[in-house]
Amino acid sequence: MDDRMDLDDHSPAHHVGEPQSGVHSAAYFYNQYDDDIPLDPELMAGDDDQTDGLDGYDLDDEQMQDGFVDPEEEFIDSDTEEIRAEIHKFETVRDAWLAEHRADLPSAAYTVLPGVSKSMSKQINNSLNDGSTTTVAPSAPAPKPLRPRRKLGPRKPPRPPPEIQIRIAAARTAFDRREYQEAINMVKEIIRQRPATPQAWNLLSLIHEELGNREAATMCLISGAWLIPKDARHWMNVALYCLYGVDMMDETDPRRKLALERAVMCYSQALQADKQNVEARTGKADALMQLGQSHLALAQYLRALKVQPLNIRTVRNLAEAALDGRDPRKNAEAAKAAYRHIIEYLWSQGDEVYEAMEGEFEWSDLRIYLEFFTILEQWEQGAAELKRVARWKLGRRAEEFWDRWPGEDREWDEDDERRELCEDYEPGRFSPMQYGRALPVDLRARLYVFRMKMGDMYEAEKHLTSLDPSADTAVEDFYDFPDCLKDIGNALLDNEFPAKALQYFSLYEKIADLAGDISMDADILVSLGRCHMALGDKSAAEERFIAAIEDDEDNIEARVCLANMYEHVSDREGREEAFLLVRDAMNLEANQYTLDQEGNLVPKRKRRRATGPRKPRKPRDPNRPRDPNNPKKYVPRRLINAEKRKQVDLERTKVATKNYEIVQELQERAFHSDDFEAIQNWTRAARDLVEDFRSFKEFYPWDKYVKYLGLGGTGGGGAAVPSRNLKLAAMAERLRQGLNPENGDGTDNIPAASKARVLKFPSAHRGIPFSAWLDIFLSLAFALVRQNQHREAYVVCHAARDSVVWTATDSTYLIHVAWASCAVYAGDEETCVAIARYFMRDYLPGTDSYRMFAAMCRTCQTPVSWYTSGPAQKFILRQIKTMDALVMRQNGQDEFPPPASSQRSPSKSQQQSPLKSRSRGDLVAAPLSTASQQSESNNDVTTLNNPQQHPPAGDITLDVALLTIYGHILFTTTSYSYALSYFARAASLDPENPLINLSIGLAYVHYALKRQATNRQYLLTQGFAFLFRYYRNRTEEDPTATIGQKMEAHFNMGRAYSLIGLGNLAGGFYRRVLEEAERVRKQEGEESTEKRSRWEETLVVEAAYNVRCMCFLLGDVKGAKAVAERWLVLE
Repeated sequence: MDDRMDLDDHSPAHHVGEPQSGVHSAAYFYNQYDDDIPLDPELMAGDDDQTDGLDGYDLDDEQMQDGFVDPEEEFIDSDTEEIRAEIHKFETVRDAWLAEHRADLPSAAYTVLPGVSKSMSKQINNSLNDGSTTTVAPSAPAPKPLRPRRKLGPRKPPRPPPEIQIRIAAARTAFDRREYQEAINMVKEIIRQRPATPQAWNLLSLIHEELGNREAATMCLISGAWLIPKDARHWMNVALYCLYGVDMMDETDPRRKLALERAVMCYSQALQADKQNVEARTGKADALMQLGQSHLALAQYLRALKVQPLNIRTVRNLAEAALDGRDPRKNAEAAKAAYRHIIEYLWSQGDEVYEAMEGEFEWSDLRIYLEFFTILEQWEQGAAELKRVARWKLGRRAEEFWDRWPGEDREWDEDDERRELCEDYEPGRFSPMQYGRALPVDLRARLYVFRMKMGDMYEAEKHLTSLDPSADTAVEDFYDFPDCLKDIGNALLDNEFPAKALQYFSLYEKIADLAGDISMDADILVSLGRCHMALGDKSAAEERFIAAIEDDEDNIEARVCLANMYEHVSDREGREEAFLLVRDAMNLEANQYTLDQEGNLVPKRKRRRATGPRKPRKPRDPNRPRDPNNPKKYVPRRLINAEKRKQVDLERTKVATKNYEIVQELQERAFHSDDFEAIQNWTRAARDLVEDFRSFKEFYPWDKYVKYLGLGGTGGGGAAVPSRNLKLAAMAERLRQGLNPENGDGTDNIPAASKARVLKFPSAHRGIPFSAWLDIFLSLAFALVRQNQHREAYVVCHAARDSVVWTATDSTYLIHVAWASCAVYAGDEETCVAIARYFMRDYLPGTDSYRMFAAMCRTCQTPVSWYTSGPAQKFILRQIKTMDALVMRQNGQDEFPPPASSQRSPSKSQQQSPLKSRSRGDLVAAPLSTASQQSESNNDVTTLNNPQQHPPAGDITLDVALLTIYGHILFTTTSYSYALSYFARAASLDPENPLINLSIGLAYVHYALKRQATNRQYLLTQGFAFLFRYYRNRTEEDPTATIGQKMEAHFNMGRAYSLIGLGNLAGGFYRRVLEEAERVRKQEGEESTEKRSRWEETLVVEAAYNVRCMCFLLGDVKGAKAVAERWLVLE
């Protein structure tokens, strides 16, 4: 059916007001409101006395139907139409006014109206009383008419005003003349004047449909439906219009999803208007099923069955939703109960009554019904229901006595030998064709499976005799029901009859080859492999398992069976393959489970096999041979010979060499220009090189290599993994222990950090030096973080850190510096703290490492949550305790450390790191240095592994930076009293340090402002004493203090006074900041101003802003304006 409906079939002149079913065009929605569009010539012309001959321009019905338009009609402009509308509006108001007064006034009006002469009053009274001259009032007033009772149901849309009706009629005329653009302009003008006009939206939808713009037509229909939200039928028609053509769209087409979502919305609105509308509810459920939201569709089907419990179509859809859900066991009872209700009702209606609402109960319904017994593992109940319902379908409902033998299936024997032993059985009462072979073959197979599950081998063997796969008619018998061969074969295989099971699986393979539309899926391939394994044919089993993995990449059972095979092989590579298969199976099994709405672990939605006979399909072409240029998806590495491996390695080396040339060629453009294409090409080539390096097993420890392969653990959490995964985990651990290179390689007594030095590596990999490989790793990390992919950059740095190639101190230093640079660039404070802990703990514990920790946390523009976190606090405190223990041990294990005079502050040379100081740019560029540059600086690099690098025993002192950092952590968490103790210890070591004095002063001031402060005067006095010590050190005692340091001291003092509310004193210090800046400008000129650092400029602006705010608070608007104009104007 074409999207554009025939205009003649749905034109306004045909089928006006006639209800339609199915999919409607936009013309149908337009005709729903056709009665509201004025086509009456009298309405168009108005009163003969008022139109002055305009009625000559009216069209009769015949002209309208023939599409004929008087030529004079074209000369009527919009002004004439507006005049007509105004005239009609005036007449409507006049008639309404007269009608109201005729209904309300008595037959005798006032004799004399106030302010009107008698003659005029008499004329008015006569006109109001239709010419009656009676002036006598009635004895009793006329009864007031009762207000008519409002009809139930949705209200009809209000009639549009006359001028809108005229415009709609004109737009309709243009549409009939196929002047679509003119009609669109007219309708848009109507919508602009009065948007709440459903007729306009429906007419616009009809126009767009004629033009082929189905998307616009749909949106117009939805917009018009919102104007009548209580009309459920209209919403349902719009939903059907949205669903038209959905079945012909591909499932991946975004238009299909959009159409279904719109249909769901329309059905939901219809249910808002009429909650008992079963058609709307089932339509919504059908759309949800097509969207893959079976759990939501299931709820809608259940609610629809409460209204119509005998609707067989709804029950079938409910069963489909239950089987397609994530947890079929959860919803199986509801679907089974719905089927049982229909069966019981039809059973009660008599023999051979199978007709329910919207369909007949068929054999396929019985198959679906029995599927729920299989899901719930109710074997006995399933067998009883199968026999009872099948007997009823075959017309033997009266033979209920067979139910007294639930453990026997003699009524379905092919001969009468056992049936005649039953006393109630009457031979000849029913035809022999209603017994034995009358039972469909798939139901007999289902009954056989039930008996096997129950352990009734005798009855199962009886059924298996009738299901002989070697019979001459076996292919014909099972051709329509090939899936039942899987059930029979799996039941035999589970009961250790692999030879018999192989016969049924082989018959399935034969039918698949003959039919052409049946594929050998992964399940049947795994079953065939298990049969071959049980029969000892390992090569055939391996081939089947590999084919199953090729067919279904997410198949778990095939991987487990292959792992069981490879676990017992003698070569190490086979056991490695087994380990990888097991870990892969564990991850796949964990990923097949998800959390439902209640937080429970449920399996994800799986594909459900079809029930019932196989539908005939168009035969396909014969299977074509595999393309030799398209390799298989999965090939075990142990099956690749040495020559093939060498060829693959050569091909990878060529690719790596080509990528390395691209990296070298685009290095300059990618990092020093904005060439987006060069950046993308460089990143792609570098990423390929990094992936190639990481895939080389010899460069990583076994556990790191497994983690790189994506087999590091389960995705569902340890407690949420199904019980079967515990066996897989045990098998994986057993294989890992046997494959771990650290077990039995002669290096058990060597530290883990030194094991890599035992291994011997060549100087290059794929012709590229390892120093260049490190440059590629770190450069790729920088490139990724610049593209806002900091997580991927961390992965690259982590891969470089885990490799056993770069275990030297200088290499690990470069890796961690690059990692820290990426974290700072990304503003990731958590990673900054983690890397700083590496420097403080493993690389070089000392003042420089502590300062680096503080600097990295300071540069991250994030809250101080990680800087003040519990782990960071504990780590710093452990460092302090370790330092205290060393100092006390150095002084003869005294209870207290020596006085401050003996613990002199270390000189700058003592506090500096043995590493040469580098600028920030040097640190960023350091990872890109070559191996030769690294070897030149080896004499400057120090590590804890060299005993000569430890300072002499007498030089161990407390670290001022460490104490100050911990004090600031406590200060940030408002623990001022505890922070003061650590600041005091730092001050005892370095009493003239401005930062320490400032920190102590601010700690006292903030402590004084707390509610729990006991002596604020004392605390403030102490605080400002240290603040003024800091101030004097910055401004007077230090002759080398710069202008910026002096501005800093002035600003900090002003901020401290503002903190305690002394604005008059704060203003003086803020003014000194501005005076310093003014003095610099006058003395050194504009050139010096341009050379000022950014933080100096910021302090001047902040000081000026604070002064401005203080002036506003004090009411000095002129002063605030002057400060703003002088210092706060953007240049």
